[in-house]
Amino acid sequence: MRSLIVVGLCLLPVYASAATMVADQIQQDSYGQISASGQVQLEGKDIRIKAEHLRVDADSQAGVLQQATVYFDGYTLKGERLQRIDLETFKGENVEFSTCPEDEWAWSIVADEASLDKEEGLFTAKGAWFELGGVPVLYAPVWRQALSRRSGFLMPKVSNSSRRGSEFTLPFYWAGAPNWDVMLQPHWMSKRGMMSDIEWRYMSNQYKASVRLQSIYDEQTQTQRGRLLSDVAWQISPAIQANINIDAITKDDGLYVADFPLLGENVSKAYLTSTAALSWKEGRDSATLSTRYQQRLGGLSNDATLQTLPRFDTQHYFDIGLSSQLSVQQQTTRFDRISGFSGLRSGVKSSLTIPWYMQGGAVSVFWGVQGQVVGYDTQNFTSQTTSYAAVASSLQLEAPFERVFGEQQWRHEIKPVLRIDVSASPNQADIPRYDSVLLPLSITNILQGNRYSGWDRFERMQRVSLLLETSLEHKSEQLNVRRVLEGQLGLVWDDLQTSVDAGVDVPPANRVSNVLAEISWLPSVQTRLSVGGQHDPKLNDWVESHASMRWSGEQQQYLAASWQRTKASHSSALESLNVSGQAQLNQRWHTYASVQYDLLRSYTLQAIAGLKYEHACWRLGVERYQNYLAGSNGESDIGTRILLEFDGLGSFGDG
Repeated sequence: MRSLIVVGLCLLPVYASAATMVADQIQQDSYGQISASGQVQLEGKDIRIKAEHLRVDADSQAGVLQQATVYFDGYTLKGERLQRIDLETFKGENVEFSTCPEDEWAWSIVADEASLDKEEGLFTAKGAWFELGGVPVLYAPVWRQALSRRSGFLMPKVSNSSRRGSEFTLPFYWAGAPNWDVMLQPHWMSKRGMMSDIEWRYMSNQYKASVRLQSIYDEQTQTQRGRLLSDVAWQISPAIQANINIDAITKDDGLYVADFPLLGENVSKAYLTSTAALSWKEGRDSATLSTRYQQRLGGLSNDATLQTLPRFDTQHYFDIGLSSQLSVQQQTTRFDRISGFSGLRSGVKSSLTIPWYMQGGAVSVFWGVQGQVVGYDTQNFTSQTTSYAAVASSLQLEAPFERVFGEQQWRHEIKPVLRIDVSASPNQADIPRYDSVLLPLSITNILQGNRYSGWDRFERMQRVSLLLETSLEHKSEQLNVRRVLEGQLGLVWDDLQTSVDAGVDVPPANRVSNVLAEISWLPSVQTRLSVGGQHDPKLNDWVESHASMRWSGEQQQYLAASWQRTKASHSSALESLNVSGQAQLNQRWHTYASVQYDLLRSYTLQAIAGLKYEHACWRLGVERYQNYLAGSNGESDIGTRILLEFDGLGSFGDG
């Protein structure tokens, strides 16, 4: 029969709660020395010890453990003889150390002698072998392993790229203080040269910042190239916050991102954007002073790129009774570009919304009125002052109908939404157009009054919009409700058929718009199939169509595919196919792949295929990728990434 003793806080002060010791034999002498033998188990907060024999001082907790294993904070330390120096320090001979669970011991550091200082966060070993699966693979006379945040070299990164050649990075981490650190990542590329890469991070209760700087003398282009990235946020007060986000490259270096992308970065994007903002928010009222600078990518000139320097926005909301709301927005923006118009735009927009509910809320009516005044002071070769004013009114009616059938297991709902928009807007063809674009008609904006983004344009409207929404739900015997089918059908009748700016919007040829349709079928909780598009009755053709499917299984398995086609008669012609998926081959292995293909131009935009092994304490991955590079005469970057990662040790490779 085993002995049991519970040692209280007075004997084991290291634990925040009482520790429990279980052993075949336990003795305690008059001097406070505790001896235990035979399957000794000692458990307390954040620590668990197993040993064949233990002798420990009840006051200092110093002692000796034979054939012992110590578990704490995700680490395991084994030894024929372990000496506990104090509450946080162990020393031992013939020691084995790992972060693996006891039942999945995959890798370890085996040493003649070692010490583990929990307070300092350091494991130090002499005559150490790194063993993988019990096979020695690396020897080190001295091994120092950080158990917590600590300065030192990290695992190197290796990869290969058709544009950069063989790549090697040896990161060095400097934990300068508890609230800031620095990462140095010298990056050697056989086709480009040596890139210096340094990142500084800082965090406090009110302030956080990260600043990263890359610089290289490119041996291929014979130029000095670089990139600056920053993410700074400062909570000045509960209501006031400042943000600075910079992503800038060397001037006139539009191919920098194509040549030196960050891991996972979209190399086909058109711009890099840097912003700064000072904002105030109190309840629903807010004010923001901001600026935005953009750099054109793809090797094109940046002179014609529009810059926002600066912008001042304010928003105020007023409740005026009967659930009605009045809002007032103001925006003043200074635009600038090296070649082309520059100027100042100021605008004020106010809107009033009044709801009305009937039949206990089954029928909803919303009436709204909106006014907008915008003024410009622009300059190209000569200065010019212009302005416009617009006013609009809208009425929207919603009335859902439902039917329950099949012994109350099925529920079908149909909800028609009718909206009438009327506006009086002057001709705005001579007004500068800084950031306004007319959004094509879609299911998401069919009930939107003015579909122009920005403040530069406001539509003329005598328009009736109809959206019909339907859904089918099923209730199982376990009372779980699941949507099986959902669909939307919409169209717009436009009585005016006029535009405020023919350079932006071509007036519709027919009063009745394209017919919009969208339907989704959910045959199971894991599966969703959708198809939709726009049918032009005059051309008798689907001028825009799209389809998608997604299946999600257990263990993060999924398969997704989407197809989209737009004909030139509707908008810019395009046709693309996206396919991605991940499959679990067994408990450890999974594979993943994705491809984005331009069917219209017959080239791959991006493709990735990878294989990954995941153990409880280490991972191995291999990935092959291809990225189309915008602005590089149809070239693609093709490469391989390898990742070997050990919990507690870091990673080898780039993944």
